[in-house]
Amino acid sequence: MERADAISARALDDAPFLDRFDPAVEADPEPVYADLRRRTAVARTPIGVAVIRRQEVHQLLGDPRLISSLPHLVRAQGVTEGNLHDMLASSVIAIDGPEHTRVRRLVSRSFTPRAADRHRPAMRALVDELVDGFAERGRCEFVADFADHYPVQVICEVLGVPREDHDDFARWGDALTYALSLELGAHRAEVEAASEALGAYVDHLVADRRANPRDDLVTSLVQAAEDGDRLSNLELFSMIGGLLFAGYDTTRNQLGQALVAFCRHPDQWARLAAEPASVPRAVDEVMRLVGAVRAVPRVALEDLEVGGWLIPSGTLVMLSLASSNRDEAVFDDPLDFDITAEREAHLTFGGGPHYCLGASLARAEMEEALTTLPRRLPDLRLDGEPTWRLNTGISGPTTLPLAFDVA
Repeated sequence: MERADAISARALDDAPFLDRFDPAVEADPEPVYADLRRRTAVARTPIGVAVIRRQEVHQLLGDPRLISSLPHLVRAQGVTEGNLHDMLASSVIAIDGPEHTRVRRLVSRSFTPRAADRHRPAMRALVDELVDGFAERGRCEFVADFADHYPVQVICEVLGVPREDHDDFARWGDALTYALSLELGAHRAEVEAASEALGAYVDHLVADRRANPRDDLVTSLVQAAEDGDRLSNLELFSMIGGLLFAGYDTTRNQLGQALVAFCRHPDQWARLAAEPASVPRAVDEVMRLVGAVRAVPRVALEDLEVGGWLIPSGTLVMLSLASSNRDEAVFDDPLDFDITAEREAHLTFGGGPHYCLGASLARAEMEEALTTLPRRLPDLRLDGEPTWRLNTGISGPTTLPLAFDVA
């Protein structure tokens, strides 16, 4: 990416237009994005620009001239002070530069693949426990019966939250999902109430772990230190809150997306059951083709050129992960769902300094679920049409009726 003043870039007003809020586009975006990718790397949108080709998205994910848009989107929706504002503004997904580097350096050991793998036995047990609740019926509503429970209970297990408090975390997590959307203003009261309740709980949890350390993530975060530096109480709250509203919601929706994809490709479900060793690659293929996180919003710190277009300083830049993961210039037969295919790495976990901190935990959760579910839910199929969550940045089914043979 070149500096805008070093080249002769075209004015953004002349770029193709993408109405990403059009219900028709939302319902079936791929033909629109495929047509645009053939013509341009950048499209104008009602609220800024979208970058849609993989090469440019990959480069921009690590470009320091783009910063997190979360503080800007929060303020634009009227949240300028208070507990919720402070939590979001200091979260690891909102801060940039040296402060972001400092926080990630302090906590990185708590989010390694090895740290995530410690929790795999508990994940396996939880998957079986949830499936036991509906397996003999031969049908379920997957979101309500499984996806609403599994990721939040895993996060609570990792944090060290007692089981009797899991329902509270799920309720707070449901409300906090609006914090990363353009619907925050409309749901501000419930999100602020959830933030207040979570903050009080985390204060108590942190104080307890300082006095009584345990083998859990909260203790690891409380004890994280380097050269005398430690996370502040606000940073601890923001880290735990971020795990809840980001980790819970993304994994819940990613599981729903995965099951819909497998229902539409029953041969792949049968292959997954027969070949458990294919599970890691299957997770990658799911996240590439039907990633729950569809875009990464950023704000340009200065004028910059992308694909021959001038993007002015202050512009909201949506880095389209969904489009880049289906770019014909990179992926052969990009719309095919093939869990055996060897492909370039997907970008659904982001990239650069803001690469998803919880990626190893999310991957472990997906792998354990997709190891057990094909075995216990053979001949999986839709038992009605799913309903979908739209226009929130995170995509997935809100209801998913499924039928299967009783094993």
